[in-house]
Amino acid sequence: MTDNNLDLHEHENQLSISFELICLLRWILENDSNKIKKMISNALHAGLKNEIQKNRLYGQDFSMEDVHNVLLDFFDMMEVLLLETLNEQAVKKALEKNLMPSIDRIDSSVCDEATVNFSIEKATLKAEEDPKENIKKILMEELLKRWKPRKKNILN
Repeated sequence: MTDNNLDLHEHENQLSISFELICLLRWILENDSNKIKKMISNALHAGLKNEIQKNRLYGQDFSMEDVHNVLLDFFDMMEVLLLETLNEQAVKKALEKNLMPSIDRIDSSVCDEATVNFSIEKATLKAEEDPKENIKKILMEELLKRWKPRKKNILN
């Protein structure tokens, strides 16, 4: 990139990221800058430095569309990895709390995966705060709080 002024809002496709991703980015900035620095160092040693030098040597310039696409791809990848990790941790906690038999009984055509995962998270957090509580009951309460029935799901 040369002296181009990057104002993504002037581009017709605006960049939007989730609340969770913003939290992750802030957390990384505040808590994990050394790991990011190590990752950058590894990238430089693995060929990034040569790519930067080659692009400078040949006067490589990036269009606004290129910059926009790279940023969108990066944030999309971060979002996907964050969601995958959240889901993996929710399943791990559910296994630890012996919730899988209850979770397996949830009809996925009635309750989507995001609702189930968020409910698992909330239930395990509440159970950690008060270990005497029945975690299966808490899970069902959390599911009911978040469940949004659709007309085709209502049975008479």
